[in-house]
Amino acid sequence: MLKMEIRINGSGENPWHIYQLKQNPFPQLGIYEYNAFDQMVNSLDGDPIKSEDDIRERLKGCSEEFIKLCISAYQPGHRVRFCIQFPR
Repeated sequence: MLKMEIRINGSGENPWHIYQLKQNPFPQLGIYEYNAFDQMVNSLDGDPIKSEDDIRERLKGCSEEFIKLCISAYQPGHRVRFCIQFPR
């Protein structure tokens, strides 16, 4: 099983700007086949999420189940995080 921490930035600022970055550049999984997924997930913690449509746009290509999970966890004004597990 693979485990990942999902962070969704609903706050008003990008926490990565202090490092001159748009988002976390480091993959969590470090597995080539999941690189695009890693980048999509990291984008959720970059520039603030403005709406559910913003989450859908950033996660294009992910399963609807995962997108709905992220939408349900999203809290405007807050930065939230949770963990997921999935088979390799």
